[in-house]
Amino acid sequence: MATLIDLGLLQAFDFIFPVILVWAFMFAILRKTKVLGDNLNADVMVASAAALMVLLSRTIIDMINFMIPWFSVAIIFFVLMLLMFMLFGAKDTEKFYTDKGLRWVLIAVGLLIVAAAGGKVMGQTLLEQSATAGTAVDVGNGTSTSSDFEQNIYATLFNPKVLGLLVIFTIVVFAVALLSGAPET
Repeated sequence: MATLIDLGLLQAFDFIFPVILVWAFMFAILRKTKVLGDNLNADVMVASAAALMVLLSRTIIDMINFMIPWFSVAIIFFVLMLLMFMLFGAKDTEKFYTDKGLRWVLIAVGLLIVAAAGGKVMGQTLLEQSATAGTAVDVGNGTSTSSDFEQNIYATLFNPKVLGLLVIFTIVVFAVALLSGAPET
């Protein structure tokens, strides 16, 4: 049955937006940093070459298509947080741009999104292959050696040994942070 919201035909054009996005980012970076001088034509040519190189790799296109909605949600979240702080009386918005803790949080969120995109796009292809038929071997439930990549990640992250290590690591981080702080006077 045909529906009004069926966007299946647009899947054939899913490579166009990542190419335009890479071209726009490269062009903006080249214009801002003036790496190639003040030559507009050189900036356009380098940005076009980078965008066309992205067009050659289906993996990169799929990663960019996966990352775009997540970065959009993250940007909207941080802008709304900034607006909420300003609504409740935060006067110095310059502090948000110079705060190192916030900068590290933004870098961590960005790296997490890139890692999730890499895992989603290249996931199962990065695992070892079995000797027969080139597929991973299903061993059973609860192990991290199945042919389903998402099940492997879930089984690894929620393994009791990994969870115990995370608890110990969290305790150590807080102990170091509290013990190395400035003494109270």
